[in-house]
Amino acid sequence: MDSRRHTRYRRRYKGNIKRIRQRNRRLGIFLLAVFVAIAGVTNIVRTKHREAAAQAYAEKQAEKENQKAKEQEDSGLKLADEKEKEQWYLKLVNAKNPMTQEDVPEVATETIDSNGYQVDARIMGDLEDMFAAARAAGRNPVICSAFRAWETQEYLYQNKIQRVMSEEGLPEDQAAVEAGTVVAVPGTSEHQIGLALDIVSSEYMNLDEKQMETEDQQWLMENSWKYGFILRYPLDKSDITGIIFEPWHYRYVGKEAAKEIYEQDITLEEYLGAEPVGSSQAIESDSEDSSSE
Repeated sequence: MDSRRHTRYRRRYKGNIKRIRQRNRRLGIFLLAVFVAIAGVTNIVRTKHREAAAQAYAEKQAEKENQKAKEQEDSGLKLADEKEKEQWYLKLVNAKNPMTQEDVPEVATETIDSNGYQVDARIMGDLEDMFAAARAAGRNPVICSAFRAWETQEYLYQNKIQRVMSEEGLPEDQAAVEAGTVVAVPGTSEHQIGLALDIVSSEYMNLDEKQMETEDQQWLMENSWKYGFILRYPLDKSDITGIIFEPWHYRYVGKEAAKEIYEQDITLEEYLGAEPVGSSQAIESDSEDSSSE
């Protein structure tokens, strides 16, 4: 009797264990389903938030572009379109758009004259035409600086730092700042892309504001745009270019852009709709070293 009762008890116990396990399995499946559902809903919500944020950002950017276009329209200026901005001859190089040594474009250069100065080979034709026209007009401008490799710009900059340290007794960090007011920091000079030249009068070769008073320089300022060149750092534009007035620094931008920049009396930064460098940078020069000229 006891044996049969014990057997029934064991069967009932096993049955209970089986039901408990089945219940736990069903509960586990249910909880897993709930978790998956919650995760799915959460993911959907997050996706919608991301999409909403992306749409809001796109709308904000579009609003900025529309506002910018409206401002340009209101100003009456004809500026470069987005496709034109990508052209090699409109590459912007300044203190707010510096280059690293790795991203300086490779330039196929061609020698200009017996002094060995070089420029991007693609601008040689227009440059030769400009100098021929100047000579035909009785003018005799002279190139005193053109393309500079990274190593050359680095040498000029480091050499100036050492000279400032020696002459003024400044520590290296302060000397570097002082040197940057005369020699462009490597990566910020247009000379490094082969599109810029320093051109002076054969009758006055100092790199100072008196350069603009020479007949050679006046001819260049009035006619260089016809050949695709602009006076890159004009008078009263330092707050935009970040560079002092340099009536000797010319930059190739192509004939169409040069004409529009010249006729509207604007800078390359303005023509490209770029952020102004700011007057805080306006003491910097893009010449090799005005003290050595």
